Amino acid sequence: MHKLTPGDPASSTPILAADYYLTNFQQLVNWVQQHYDDLLNHEEQQFLARFQQLKRNSQCLFVRLSSRKGPLFRHDKLQYAEIDSIEDAAKELIQTGMLDDRSLLSIHEVSCLLTKVELNNLFNAHVHGIKQLRKEELIAQLTGYFPEPKQWQEWTLDQFGSVYRLNTQSIINNLLLIFFGNTYQDLTEFVLQDLGLFRYENYAIDHQHRIFKSRDELEQYLLLIELRDQLEQADTAEQLLHIANNLPAVSTNNNLERRRAKLCNQLAYELERIQEHQLAASIYNQSHLPPARERRIRLLEKQGNFSAAWALLNELLQTPSNEQELQVAQRMAPRLAKKLGEQITAKKISTPVEKHLKLARLVDENNDFLRVENIVQGFVHSPESPCFYVENVLLTGLFGLWLWPEIFRDIEGAFANPFQAAPLDLYQENFVNKRPQIMELWKLLDDSQYKQSIRHMWQEKQGITNHFVHWQFLSEELLELALACIPAAHLKAIFERLLFDIKSNRSGLPDLIQFFPATNRYCMIEVKGPGDRLQDNQLRWLDYFATKAIPVEVWYVNWE
Repeated sequence: MHKLTPGDPASSTPILAADYYLTNFQQLVNWVQQHYDDLLNHEEQQFLARFQQLKRNSQCLFVRLSSRKGPLFRHDKLQYAEIDSIEDAAKELIQTGMLDDRSLLSIHEVSCLLTKVELNNLFNAHVHGIKQLRKEELIAQLTGYFPEPKQWQEWTLDQFGSVYRLNTQSIINNLLLIFFGNTYQDLTEFVLQDLGLFRYENYAIDHQHRIFKSRDELEQYLLLIELRDQLEQADTAEQLLHIANNLPAVSTNNNLERRRAKLCNQLAYELERIQEHQLAASIYNQSHLPPARERRIRLLEKQGNFSAAWALLNELLQTPSNEQELQVAQRMAPRLAKKLGEQITAKKISTPVEKHLKLARLVDENNDFLRVENIVQGFVHSPESPCFYVENVLLTGLFGLWLWPEIFRDIEGAFANPFQAAPLDLYQENFVNKRPQIMELWKLLDDSQYKQSIRHMWQEKQGITNHFVHWQFLSEELLELALACIPAAHLKAIFERLLFDIKSNRSGLPDLIQFFPATNRYCMIEVKGPGDRLQDNQLRWLDYFATKAIPVEVWYVNWE
């Protein structure tokens, strides 16, 4: 039986220098100054100048604190072997205004810095039955008892040394955003690369290809982040209306406009929930991303405006943004057509080959139940017809190897930092149009040169991070079996559908693939355990496979 497992760990892990984090932060700072110096405001420029003038120990302490959850830090809890004197380092940071040891703290802030025992000792005279209270209950009572802020030393009777407040987190966040071009990556990317856990492709990042072309674009991105965070916390109509009134204008920057459109969709949906249908519709109208049109159709239908809903539905059916949007529209069409007396021809959905079988429920060495997919894999596997558990790994991996040159092509706005597994425009509508050289890759599939190209990429790029290629699962054995048994026409059809809507179609692929090397054939198997059903993205793939005569079966399993 072939079960895909990660490759063996590296025989030796690199040893990081004690101040590795400082080196990484300095790389970030130097890169931002080199590429975006003209976009930095006065406060950010001042910060960078002050940081560069700090002594090494102070720089180390600052970066350490910036990487921790703050903004408050107890001096007596700070201990770093590579920093000679925490006190001296903190003193210099205080003198430069990068730390504050005199700020006023609320009782809630103080309570979060103290243990339950420390709170008991300090405030037992103020709260009855303090020892019986949970810390959350104690904090709630103390908050009501002490409404005014004080300095740390006053709260704690100077028992626990100093507390430092880091005042520069917004600047650090801005630098990280400028460097990465997003809010989900951080300095751990440097560490993972230093440890050899991730390697990245070489691609062009220069002044011409900057993600942010102006300070205004950066400020708009920051505003969108702020509004998104507000939306996550919003629970009243007033808060939602405030966000709606503060939406930034439409941007000519594609990355910014997509982020704005996503926020519009999220906000409009929340407005729907509080029955603000008119405002929700107007905000959906500002978004070019699904499911904006679908939601507008539903709102028009709720308002009884069936003619307008039908017109928009037909527009969607003619020019769907992706297959998921088309699938939803096809489901809506019969209901809306009936209300208007319109005639429609329902799309016939192909029925995949189905098998029903009963199997024993097996356990692993830890006596935990095996996944149903692994049980079926073991049931069908043989040396002559090996079966692999691949799900969304094999076909997307072959796709990533085939498309590699275009994934990492030098395209404006595609790459913002050295730690990207894919270009920023990967999910954008014009991804293919901006890369006309993809036509050359299609030709490889037409004249059988694709095998050589994919093998070359597998060998040449081994271990380099790619959004589609999971190296620990894509073994040479699996690669060669796939190239030998899956016809070029099938791969081309699968790659075409992936390229049509990469974001939606990179999932929903069958769980297993079985090869028959003696006859150069294969069959994919989608496994469903008791009570499980096919999901929409799986149904779309199964229907597509049927139209292209690609071999696939659905196996429904019940336990013996």
